[in-house]
Amino acid sequence: MARQQYWGGPLYNNAYSPASFDGEWTTAYSSVLNNAKALIPLAQAQLKYTESGIARVLSAYTLGTLVDQFGDVPYSQAELGSANTTPGVDPGASTYAAVQSMLDSAILDFNKSGATIPSGVDLYYNGSKANWIALANTLKLKFYMQVRLVDNTAAAKIQALVTANNLITTPAQDFVFQYSKTLSPDSRHPHYAADYVNSGGVGEYLSNYFFWKVAAEKYSGNVNLPSTAAAPTTGDPRLRYYFYRQQTNYANANQQSLPCYTNYSNNVFPVWYPSVPSATPYCVVGKGYWGRDHGDNSGAPPDGAYRTAWGVYPAGGEFDYSQGKAVALGMGAGGNGISPIWLSSFTAFLEAEAALTLGTTVGTGTPATLLTSGVTQSINKVVGFPTAIGYVNTSIPANALASTTQITNYIALVNSLYTAATTPAAQLDIIQSEYAIALWGNGVEAYNNLRRTGSPKNMQLAVTTAAPGIFMRSFFYPSVFVNRNSNAPAQKTPGTAANKVFWDNNPDNFIK
Repeated sequence: MARQQYWGGPLYNNAYSPASFDGEWTTAYSSVLNNAKALIPLAQAQLKYTESGIARVLSAYTLGTLVDQFGDVPYSQAELGSANTTPGVDPGASTYAAVQSMLDSAILDFNKSGATIPSGVDLYYNGSKANWIALANTLKLKFYMQVRLVDNTAAAKIQALVTANNLITTPAQDFVFQYSKTLSPDSRHPHYAADYVNSGGVGEYLSNYFFWKVAAEKYSGNVNLPSTAAAPTTGDPRLRYYFYRQQTNYANANQQSLPCYTNYSNNVFPVWYPSVPSATPYCVVGKGYWGRDHGDNSGAPPDGAYRTAWGVYPAGGEFDYSQGKAVALGMGAGGNGISPIWLSSFTAFLEAEAALTLGTTVGTGTPATLLTSGVTQSINKVVGFPTAIGYVNTSIPANALASTTQITNYIALVNSLYTAATTPAAQLDIIQSEYAIALWGNGVEAYNNLRRTGSPKNMQLAVTTAAPGIFMRSFFYPSVFVNRNSNAPAQKTPGTAANKVFWDNNPDNFIK
């Protein structure tokens, strides 16, 4: 929905099926929340307060995410075992309040003296209470920002958290799940496992819009991919880290491998589509980036050997130095990537939004300086990622790597775009556009931000129909819920006004 990956459409109300969410729902209620409910009293009795605090934080994040995706979900009647096997739903706002209470309880736990967590047990912070407290506070900030449109008390709570400044603000505090290269049992990054196979061919489509947003939007719609012959001075420094191209041109594009290519070559575009390619891309982005347009339901042609794959960040794939080689099992970093659940750059972008929309003050920071901080931290995270995971490829030309000049010039370009924005809405769009780029690999926050702010404004429209329906503001309830629970609400009809989550009071046509 946020155009990181391809959506097949063509209508929003058939974008997914209820069964699409069964795995997430089952993991949430049967594993995370169920295990946490059993663990917390045991940990408390044994004075293992770090463990109970961790369980509370993970429960809070899980419940908040369920509300963000589905709206009203079971909470107060859930996890009661045989006492209630058919729990009803709670209003999203009350579950959000419970989430904040869980995070407060977690912070209290972390501040207690008790047994030290054994080394190797905590897969995120290795038992660091300080980092867990920073995460809990940051999640509080995130959830308060989510409700800022419908809760007039949120601004003061956000200001208090920002003033206290015990948040995730440095890369050392980043909340990520680390994958590995291990094939059996498979603990590689899921997108790596899907894309890098010996049979040849990438197994999924990335979004042409997202390629364009990173590579071309700021450069008059033309892909800015500097040659490896000289150190790069322009372009997004993250581009070669984000995506890996199997082909560096479109020599293999034809009516069979890329059905829209003939229309593209003849400048024949859908009549309702905005100016292409200067506004948003259509069919071809440039320089071999091979993905799919939003809503293209034309079926999958024989193009697996040409599709662009996930790169070294965050999926642990290959670094793109224009080698144009087919993907293969074990290629690149072997899947030793991360799931970027919350990064320090995300905090900076959120603080920039708060400063602009709510007037919060962050020391001497302004929305512009906080935007700069978010972009800088994101670039540093991505550019330093190969070293951080121990990925070494001696074939990479030094001139293909991001240069200091390129980073400086990109940040200056973003600053100039923000300065040129003459209204708060335009300034917010710059902030959210850069946040969207930094969120690569995290669709959860991208979808939340889009529904909350409506930005980025220039999202690619569905290309196969002039009327794809109302954008999905929440998802179907999972089939394992509505089919097995007599107290479940009637299944939703996504794409209708009634299916917004409680914190989303924006108009029905806010997002296309």
